[in-house]
Amino acid sequence: MSALPASPTAPLSFTRFEIRPAERLLLKDGQPAELGARAFDLLLALAERRERVVSKHELLELVWPGLVVEENNIAVQVNAVRKLLGPDVVATIPGRGYRFTAAPLGESAAPSRPAEAVTAEVGPSVPAPARLPTNLPRVLQALRGRTEDLAALGALLDQHELVSVIGAGGMGKTLLAQHLLAGRREAYAHGVCWVELATLTDGNALPGAIAHAAGLRLGAGQPLAALAASLAPLQLLIALDNAEHLLDEVARVCQALADAAPGLRLLVTSQAPLKLPLERVYRIGPLAVPQGPLPAAQALEFSAVALFAERAATADARFQLNDANAAAVIELCRALDGQALAIELAAARASTLGVQRLASAMQDRLRLLTGGRNRAAPPRQQTLQAALAWSHGLLAPREQTVFRRLAVFHGSFSLELAQQVVAEGADLDEWDVVEALGELVERSLVAIIEDEHDNGQGLPRYRLLDSPQVYARELLQAAGELEALRQRHAFALAARFAQEWDRAFSGELGLQAWARQLLQDSGNAQDALAWLLQAGDARRALQVGISWLLALPNMRHAERQALAASCETLLPQIDDLALQVRGWFTLSRAAGLLSSRDVLAKSGQALALARRLAAEVGSEATRWLLYAALGNLLVRRMMADDEAGTVTPELLAELRTLEDPRWPAARRIFQGVPRDLMPQRLAFRAVLRQQWRLQDEAGADTLLLRSNLVDAELLAGDTEAALQLGEALLADVQGSRDDYLLMAVRMNHAVALLRSGRLAEARELLALGWPSALRLTWYPSYADHLALLLALEGRFEPAAQLVGYADAAVSREDQFRQGNESDAVERAMALALAALGEAQCQRLRDEGRSLGDEQAAALAGI
Repeated sequence: MSALPASPTAPLSFTRFEIRPAERLLLKDGQPAELGARAFDLLLALAERRERVVSKHELLELVWPGLVVEENNIAVQVNAVRKLLGPDVVATIPGRGYRFTAAPLGESAAPSRPAEAVTAEVGPSVPAPARLPTNLPRVLQALRGRTEDLAALGALLDQHELVSVIGAGGMGKTLLAQHLLAGRREAYAHGVCWVELATLTDGNALPGAIAHAAGLRLGAGQPLAALAASLAPLQLLIALDNAEHLLDEVARVCQALADAAPGLRLLVTSQAPLKLPLERVYRIGPLAVPQGPLPAAQALEFSAVALFAERAATADARFQLNDANAAAVIELCRALDGQALAIELAAARASTLGVQRLASAMQDRLRLLTGGRNRAAPPRQQTLQAALAWSHGLLAPREQTVFRRLAVFHGSFSLELAQQVVAEGADLDEWDVVEALGELVERSLVAIIEDEHDNGQGLPRYRLLDSPQVYARELLQAAGELEALRQRHAFALAARFAQEWDRAFSGELGLQAWARQLLQDSGNAQDALAWLLQAGDARRALQVGISWLLALPNMRHAERQALAASCETLLPQIDDLALQVRGWFTLSRAAGLLSSRDVLAKSGQALALARRLAAEVGSEATRWLLYAALGNLLVRRMMADDEAGTVTPELLAELRTLEDPRWPAARRIFQGVPRDLMPQRLAFRAVLRQQWRLQDEAGADTLLLRSNLVDAELLAGDTEAALQLGEALLADVQGSRDDYLLMAVRMNHAVALLRSGRLAEARELLALGWPSALRLTWYPSYADHLALLLALEGRFEPAAQLVGYADAAVSREDQFRQGNESDAVERAMALALAALGEAQCQRLRDEGRSLGDEQAAALAGI
């Protein structure tokens, strides 16, 4: 640890405060201000480095040189600075550190260290807007010929809550919708959100997919109702792309969301309307094509010709539309009915065949294919199919083989995965696949998907465009290769997901970044798991299932529970003990996130079996994994104030000695647990503090963990620490879409406020969180703290009744009272008992059991 560097002798002066390093003095409004020594050092360190973000690690070295302290000390001191000088003096940069944000007077940004005293102004607190996910591509292709469509669609969306963009495949619906969202990022308080439905095959998973895309955390219960409740308070534009294969399910979800969320706008792209009364349909037709020959300058005013010219020039920079080739381009665009995808396919070949030959070849192919098709098919579908067949016919045999085999992928895929699945022996090796894939990209049959989570390696993903995907699937079926390719695809996914399970704990990536990467293959995992289950390959199915389960976010609750059930069924079917241990660890981790007694009991049974299996395997790495899982259960039991069950002092001692050097980011998780079993409330706090540090190092989202730490500080009796953590956390989650997180943060901070006698502030937070608590089944806990609030206000009769209401709610929801809730009930009843007597208290508590939710809220005055 290095000491705090010498400070400049000149003070750092600001409009409201001045820092005098030499005197170690802080002046506020010209008067000495009281600020602790550590908080002063932290403020000075940040002010001297205000041109950049200062990491937590650097702050620890600067402010606590030579000492080993918990990282949450930084948050405590930052909060002390904010409380004294205002919340906008120091900004929290999630995942990176902190930054001093006051700028010297007359400058718009913080300069380098001044040579003499300067003045800066700290204005009123303006919360920084949350960084909300959009899921839009970072770079959009130019939108050709749709200016009027874009304006008309925007006007329609301003007036109506649900608008569907309807058109044939390849017409350009997706790009039009993406440009609309990109232009409206700032028009809605909670932003815009793009939801891709192409890889979604189960309509029941639609609410979870929307929640995941929007960054919402859903509680237990019916997923659609939970999603609607979470969206109800938001002002948000959501686009659902490629809905034609899930029309009934999308219609049901859109109706429910529109009914529940008045500030929500929904944009749907599809080949057919949803047929809902509230839906407004906007149909997009083909791009504009001249009726006859025109000079190049005039032809470019038509969007179909402009698109062809742009894409042809992209494929070959030498291409130019001129008077000599304009007539052929116009004829080609007319033959393709102005369909964007077909035009792009044709333009990719312009440099190879030349425009004149291209136009004549297209015309011939269209007539031949139309004559052999069912005439009942829509004309535009025939035309697109003809363009695809023609483009496929121009491919070399190697490219044709790769093209049809790529149809086995569901959504996007990596180059490595394509090589593993598509290559076959000496006739088509992995390098052949690379070269063929490049040709398919050149011909606009395969799209390059920029991978924003590739860690700067520049490795893209690939995806067959929608219409070529359908066509390639037909070719694969006709070639008799479909089943063999499905098997290779499933085996490759199982091998990859087995490797990914280890990689999750390697420390190579943060856990969130790892999960985002893996979830890009959700569609492929879904298909692989289905095939492996059908084939009875339990071992490979489990390899896919446990990694997928580890990556799935909490907000996709229904998916996680269904996948966990499948994995649990598979475990007894395999004899690979190491894989069984991994499976039980993953299941215990998933179950440990919940709080019902049934889940706790089930996870305890799983861990008991896993511990026995670990003993049979005898591997130190496997035992470490098991004890990490047992630690998850330990935390849950501590939160419940239950006995630790199978977690004995001997087990804890052994746990502290085990670590796997392959997993540096995850080891020593429970070394914060004392050598002897100290009171569980203190042990709970020690575990959570250690987990916060390690999860932050591992790149995981720690907001909910920090909320639990507020709870743990209260259990340990440190109200002041809980207050400071809670205030900082409230500032960090302000503007969040995550209703579950907001509800948890508000309740835990309200408990700290009650402990401090700040009853009005506590009431405000509990009232804000109550509607969400009802939706997310946290209302028993809220009711416990509301009962204490009433008792502290001297309203003893309704306090006793509300405790009875909470008793019934705990039983109804199959929950248990955690430590702070038990404390609240005990304190509330003690106050009521002293004022009313035992008989009246018990009568009122019994009466409260029959109260409804609205009656309870009215009783509490919220």
